[in-house]
Amino acid sequence: MSQSEKRKIFKYNEDDILEILSEYLAGENGFNTFQSRTLLLGTPGKDLRLIAVVGELEDDDITNLDLEDIDKEMDYNGSH
Repeated sequence: MSQSEKRKIFKYNEDDILEILSEYLAGENGFNTFQSRTLLLGTPGKDLRLIAVVGELEDDDITNLDLEDIDKEMDYNGSH
């Protein structure tokens, strides 16, 4: 499939998707350098969702968080 000047086609794997979303969320919330942890859960087209924690670079506790527990405990709060 060829690409033109007016159309670009992208294909990302899970790691790329999570990195892009983490960087976006960090930027939107004022973090220049940051620590993050992300997880995609669910089934595409049904209940796919992202759990993301973004904090200060020095916030090493982020790596210890159980994202599946967070998923069970909180409601959706995204801006879109």
